Amino acid sequence: MNNINFETLNRTAIKKRMLIPVITWVVIYIICRTVLKEFAAGNPTGLIIALLPSAAFVWVIISFIKNVSLMDELQRRIYLEASAIAFALGLLLIMTLGMISLVITLNKEDWDYRHLIPFMFVFYFIGLAITRKKYS
Repeated sequence: MNNINFETLNRTAIKKRMLIPVITWVVIYIICRTVLKEFAAGNPTGLIIALLPSAAFVWVIISFIKNVSLMDELQRRIYLEASAIAFALGLLLIMTLGMISLVITLNKEDWDYRHLIPFMFVFYFIGLAITRKKYS
């Protein structure tokens, strides 16, 4: 059982704990995207490099979950509702793109899976803004 509670670990400390995993993931993602431009499709080494950002993002997810568990009840509720809003908006985007792709051929250079990542972060921060306003 973890003895640390939200009173002893303020918001700034929690944000700092998230910063290192997020920065690590972003750096690995950018490096891998740059390196992968040199690999031909189907290259096994390229596949391993393509999976590296996913491993780094697992660290981000674990850190996020640990940090949420250190928060007080209200903060947990805010982050949970923000995640729920982001998840719902993400599903809406995927469903919409899926339905549109049935009638229009979407350009892979503009609407590939990797292009959905920034949308998910935007959706999360939209959800965070909504829930913080709701509980302030």
